[in-house]
Amino acid sequence: MVVARNLTLLRSHKIVVEVRILKTLIEPDIEMIKAIATLKDGSTLYVSEAEGIDWREYSYHWQKNDKLIRRWDNAPHHKNLPNFPYRKKVMSGEDSNLVDVLTYIEMQIHD
Repeated sequence: MVVARNLTLLRSHKIVVEVRILKTLIEPDIEMIKAIATLKDGSTLYVSEAEGIDWREYSYHWQKNDKLIRRWDNAPHHKNLPNFPYRKKVMSGEDSNLVDVLTYIEMQIHD
């Protein structure tokens, strides 16, 4: 479901102008997608998401001109943060998904 859901969202979102699929995997117990989306302000969103029956790993990396703007992920680093493993940059954050990330970015970039 993660592959179809994220592809549909990326291809239909109004701030996304181009999507490059780097890798997908669809197996009975796991799905994974890695993609790069070029956004209407010229920035880039790197999407990596995988999920199985009882787990989900994600990383959304937003940058422009090779400079990090914001990153959302749940990698098992920084275990001292209050909402581990969820964080933004190296700040504690909430669990995120691609809808949350695109909504945030849309509010940050202006027509």
